[in-house]
Amino acid sequence: MSWLAELLEQNSSDPRERLELGQQILSQLQISRLSSDSTLLNDFCDLVVQWLSGSNYKVALLAVEIIDVAIEVSADVISPYLLDRATALVERLGDSKQSVREAMVQLLAALANTPHCSPQAVLERISFGLNHRQWLVRIGTMHVVRVVLENRRRFVEPQIHRMIPSLCHLMVDPNIDVREVAASTLVVIFWHLGENVLSSIRKRQLIPEPKFQMLMARFNEAQMNGNYASSNTPTTSQRIGRSSRRPQLPQKPQLTPRSNRGMIGSRKGQLLEEQENSTSVPAWQRASSVPAHKRPLIVSSKGSSSAGSVSDEAFQRAFTEVPKCNVFSSKQLRDQISDACAVLENTDLDWSRRMTALKTLRAVIIGGGLDYSDFAEEVREVQAGLLTSVKDLRSQLCREACVTIAFYCERLGLVMVSVIDALMPTLISLMQNSAKVMATSAQLALQYVIKHICSARLLPHLQTAMSSKSKEIRRNTASLCLMALTLWDSKIVEKNMNIFLECIKASINDADPETRRIGRGLFMQLDQEYKKQADMLYKTLDPSRQRTLSGFVSQSSSSQSIISERDTLPISQRNAAYVLHKASPAYYAGRSTSDIDPGAVRRVAHRSVRTAPKWGGPLQQVNGTPSTTQMRTTAAQRLSSASQKFVSSLRRIPPTPTNYVRSQPGSRSTSPASRFPARVPPRSQVSSRTKIQVDESEDHASVSSDSFRFETMELATALSCCGSSSTTEKKEGLKALFTIISSEKQINTVDLKKIIERLNPLIGEGAHKLLQPLADTLIALIRRYHEELNDWLNLLIPKLVTKCSTDVLPSNLEKYRIMTEIVRTSFDPEKQLHAVCKFIRDPVRNNVNVKIKYGLLMYLHDLMCGMDSAPSMNQSEVRQAVSKIFQWVDDPKNICLMAISEKIVCDMFHLNASDFTSMLATFPNDLKDRLRAIIRKNSFCLSASNGINTNEARAGILETTAQINDFVDRRAGLPMSPSRASPQLINGLVRSSYDGVPLRRSSNEDQSGSLSGYILDPQGLANDPEQQEELITKIGEELSLHNQRSEERQRAMLVLSQITRDNLFSLWDKHFKMVFLLLIETLKDNDENIRRMALKLLKEICYAQASRFNEFAEMALMRVLDACTDESKLVVTAAEECGVVLATHVSSATCRRVLLAIIKSDVGEPKIHIAIKLLTKVIESLSATELELILDEVAPPIVDTYNYVSSSIRKESVVCLVAMIMLVGEERMAPYLSELNKGKQKLIDVYVKRMKGIFE
Repeated sequence: MSWLAELLEQNSSDPRERLELGQQILSQLQISRLSSDSTLLNDFCDLVVQWLSGSNYKVALLAVEIIDVAIEVSADVISPYLLDRATALVERLGDSKQSVREAMVQLLAALANTPHCSPQAVLERISFGLNHRQWLVRIGTMHVVRVVLENRRRFVEPQIHRMIPSLCHLMVDPNIDVREVAASTLVVIFWHLGENVLSSIRKRQLIPEPKFQMLMARFNEAQMNGNYASSNTPTTSQRIGRSSRRPQLPQKPQLTPRSNRGMIGSRKGQLLEEQENSTSVPAWQRASSVPAHKRPLIVSSKGSSSAGSVSDEAFQRAFTEVPKCNVFSSKQLRDQISDACAVLENTDLDWSRRMTALKTLRAVIIGGGLDYSDFAEEVREVQAGLLTSVKDLRSQLCREACVTIAFYCERLGLVMVSVIDALMPTLISLMQNSAKVMATSAQLALQYVIKHICSARLLPHLQTAMSSKSKEIRRNTASLCLMALTLWDSKIVEKNMNIFLECIKASINDADPETRRIGRGLFMQLDQEYKKQADMLYKTLDPSRQRTLSGFVSQSSSSQSIISERDTLPISQRNAAYVLHKASPAYYAGRSTSDIDPGAVRRVAHRSVRTAPKWGGPLQQVNGTPSTTQMRTTAAQRLSSASQKFVSSLRRIPPTPTNYVRSQPGSRSTSPASRFPARVPPRSQVSSRTKIQVDESEDHASVSSDSFRFETMELATALSCCGSSSTTEKKEGLKALFTIISSEKQINTVDLKKIIERLNPLIGEGAHKLLQPLADTLIALIRRYHEELNDWLNLLIPKLVTKCSTDVLPSNLEKYRIMTEIVRTSFDPEKQLHAVCKFIRDPVRNNVNVKIKYGLLMYLHDLMCGMDSAPSMNQSEVRQAVSKIFQWVDDPKNICLMAISEKIVCDMFHLNASDFTSMLATFPNDLKDRLRAIIRKNSFCLSASNGINTNEARAGILETTAQINDFVDRRAGLPMSPSRASPQLINGLVRSSYDGVPLRRSSNEDQSGSLSGYILDPQGLANDPEQQEELITKIGEELSLHNQRSEERQRAMLVLSQITRDNLFSLWDKHFKMVFLLLIETLKDNDENIRRMALKLLKEICYAQASRFNEFAEMALMRVLDACTDESKLVVTAAEECGVVLATHVSSATCRRVLLAIIKSDVGEPKIHIAIKLLTKVIESLSATELELILDEVAPPIVDTYNYVSSSIRKESVVCLVAMIMLVGEERMAPYLSELNKGKQKLIDVYVKRMKGIFE
């Protein structure tokens, strides 16, 4: 037994014993590497994750230290296993102890910098942390992203681009610390990835305008200072120089002031610690303070030792290291460029002069050359000079030319396409140059080309390069293709898909292992973005490559590759192997699968008797109980083995030269056969006879498509364990079932039915120990197979709702809530509606208590609130369910169901008013009158239904106007509103309270109620809720004085604009409705300046608090559309701008219904014109799939308005129709456009072609 297995058996729940055991593990790691046995490695990782998740922070710090040491001494075997547990590591970023949080940031950053673990994989695994429910986890994830970006920028750009929307969303996070870290992280991204990220964020409106301006200011400040607020988290290079003497564990946690609270310790604390103990290490620079040992030097990246390589940071610095050159006229611009080009084209001149000329070309842009329209024409002249410089044999001159090319591409973009078209062959040929300076310079220049020039003219060069004889060229070209596929516009990619497919196919079939690896990454990206084309490409590949790609999606399972080899045996041998496997189910569990080759399998298949292994399974080694020697393994142990094999298939294996089939992460160097003679028969003779090529070793170590029989047997075993009476076996069965569901193998309908039959009793049983694996299995099953499980809804929803309503443990309730949410968001809402209604009307099953009844009605309410389409209501199930609901309500025991029942009636009317009205006719008179009374009482809530018309919407507005008047009456303390009261009475009042909150005036404030004396201290106000309460009370008093004190009301709106724009106000939950209602009422003011300011303020509040507008979206849109008919052009302009913001920031379904109601009604041309314009904005914000679902609703009204008398409405209708065509295509829109005459159809075609030309 190895030293690691002996130590793992000593695991205990006692923290003191864990600390002692951890010290022993650390000491042993100083002198020994970790074993490459997969079972031991899994047990080891389970142990440290268990310690990390415990309540004792000293044990957690010790676990981090152990992982840290394990990475440094055995990174090649441990990294893939840690990557599989990245979720558990990310969770610890939210630990209550700051030292643990800091240690986890360092650990994840170190894992990304490990040579045997890619930073791309780490970012992919931790990206979910940006949306984590705990704010500390969100902050910690952002710190890790910053560190990885700073250290490995070249490798993670695609992953960072995919994270930008999540980071932008965190800019409006409720937590101020999260918002601050998100802002600094985005500034770092802007610094590294360029200003094109800024323009992309602004174009997609990912951040509200005030916060975007704040980001711009920070970024500009960073550019002026020449640096940014880099993360203080240590990198691998910092960790190398740690002292061999480490301080002891801290006796108590150190408190940190709020201003310095975060993931990284303050610099002040570091300096104090350094002064007290010069030999100690700053707190932020260590993952823990457990006694340390000397650590070996680890190279932080694969290419860090390449002498002469040029980094992207060097390129960035060289961009601005140019002589000063101010351009004051077009003539001077032409002279500067002509002189520089003449020097560059003369190869007889000294090379230093030509380098100066290249710098001059960059200096012209920095000096203001882009301000002149002649610059684009002058760019063509530099082509010959750049080409001559790139071909020069002097490496410094070639490097300078590549820097200039990259700089021009970054600044000019598509203007450079013709020049780059001529330079591409030379740059590509440079990538194979033996001089690292020249090769890496060309690589970086081409990366800038692909990143900033999205043109199909570059693709033929890449296609030609993929057939080059140089593996360096093919490898780097494949990387460039991956960049293009990731960053380029989808329309350009789709138009040139044939070239991309040829490049991907060539890279997959390449002789170079690294190129093949990149090719598989290309295929994965293609499969994510263009599923149909990926399937077509897959079918054109030969079977061996197909198996490689199948294995790459599941990350090359070693055990499955053995099964693939077994299934290729002759029929007689295959049957014998199957019988043997069936007789000895622990065969694959008892040995490292990397230690098995096809020859061994073939010989073992002919043996009739085989000794059973003594290893008891990994799960017994983690909980501290020693494993017993068993001659026959249990079903739970067999399933833990199967789970190991499936989980191992999710790992990525870098290619390594070997003579045997090895795809397990720990089999890079030597086989563990010699170390485990008791479990695995020696196979030295087999090794000497069985030789396999490196290419075949890598590409065939994947999941076989012919392993159906094996997987069917594993599924049967898993289901058998799920039906066991033992809780342990049930748990193991659920884990194995989860891995089977998560694998790439498709489960057929018969097996799905068997899985459902096993899960039904487990859901009803609700055992606490089984709940987590049950939730994981259920979620995985629903997410993957929900389209085939619609019949299960009749049983699944009642079971989950029953558990949610009756379980008393908060942890259990949270898991059931998550499962219920997955069901509600995954399945077809209409089928869920019918399933719930069937349960409610069933006299046998619905005999439940009031808690379950309330839970069912709440589920129904939440379901209908999330519906966009209008389901059919007038059906027998729905009618009988409504009758049954009100039978429940009539029972005195169920009086608490009254409110939720009324909400459900409102929801049904809201979704499909016409069907609900038809259904009313079938009810008895008393129930019919009752339902009508509920609808009339809640008419405002129902004004957004599909059957909405302008009169209904206005009825809701009038009712809310009455609420506003009542509110103003209460605010003024009068029996009538200020707009109807006498000025003498109003001026004589001193309003000093609002909702019981006393108003304290400043000494400089006059006694007439003016805001002119109010002193606004931004920093103090943001941190003082009491001062905010006083200020918003004063603003509310001023805004309630309609048609009076115009100057004071303007000042009040300016103050409200400032605190909204600068995010100084945090009491929106309490005061949003009051502010909104007052601004809506202010739109009817006599002063046009007041009306215009109110519209601008509404727009700013919508930017900053868009989610709060959803409740009042209908009224806001109606009032803004009314303002579009104002006699003042300034007010009309402000109304249009406000309408555009509302259309793009609030619920698209609500906007669509209100705008379509306006378009269909006869309310006048100005309103219809602006309604169509806003509807176009709503459509542009939708995806093609979303638009197709509502096309029948939006297309016919716009086609009708195209026939309108007014030319402005016709023009706006054309724009709207073109927007639809650009999303869903001309074929999908053809049935709606067929009603138009040929001339109008031709006009639409002209606009469509023009738009396509712009995008191309």
